Amino acid sequence: MSLAFQRVLRSEWTKLSSSNWGVLIALPVVFSAMSGWIGHTNHARPTPATISVGGGFLLFAVAVGVFGLTMMTGEFQSGVIRSTFTAVPRRLPVLWAKAIVLVVVATPALLVAYFGAFLTYQAFTDSAFRLSLGDPGILGSLFGAVGATVAAGVMALALGTLLRSTAGALSAYVVLLVVLPSVLLSALPVSFHGVLPYFPTLALQGMFRNVSEGMVQVGSAPDVMLSPGVSTAVVLGWVILLLAWAAALLRRRDV
Repeated sequence: MSLAFQRVLRSEWTKLSSSNWGVLIALPVVFSAMSGWIGHTNHARPTPATISVGGGFLLFAVAVGVFGLTMMTGEFQSGVIRSTFTAVPRRLPVLWAKAIVLVVVATPALLVAYFGAFLTYQAFTDSAFRLSLGDPGILGSLFGAVGATVAAGVMALALGTLLRSTAGALSAYVVLLVVLPSVLLSALPVSFHGVLPYFPTLALQGMFRNVSEGMVQVGSAPDVMLSPGVSTAVVLGWVILLLAWAAALLRRRDV
């Protein structure tokens, strides 16, 4: 690692370290307590994803996505990006440094958040449905959820770089992560449902699919979700594609 890149990395670390990551940790824990209590009062059997991550993956992914995209859009909208690119005229090290810092900071925060969410959910849910960390597939689901949420945050960073507007990047991120799968599910014939796991949302969720809990259904197509390993490869492909696109535009633009 060159001395110049170390300085860029240190600068990005300083910018992000001032963010309130306590909110990121508290959010899933509180949400899981509510989810577990509601399930307990209704005597509802939780789904595998709910058991593992408290049922709030999309909520957590949006929260981390906001952190990720504002790392870039915040500088564009405030004008600070001009000073940043004056100090780092090659530009791309700024993007790589932001991505590295996001991963390094978000990963331990999310580990605490998801494990806290799991334990909190178990404390509040119906005793008949409680599980422990030692039960089959639970640890894999938790680590997969952490990886999926971090990857979603990096995708959001790339979208923020592409669109430069917080509102625009957040809208695109929510559409990509939440709206698009529902639209495709209702619009595509059942015979085409096999392509859905290759879109970001289901690929991300496939990373923490607890295969020991049985099949997953999307619409009327049984078990269309990919295995955690294949889903991880698909997600990495999306991350690389979006970052490469963002890097290409960052080099070509005037600002």
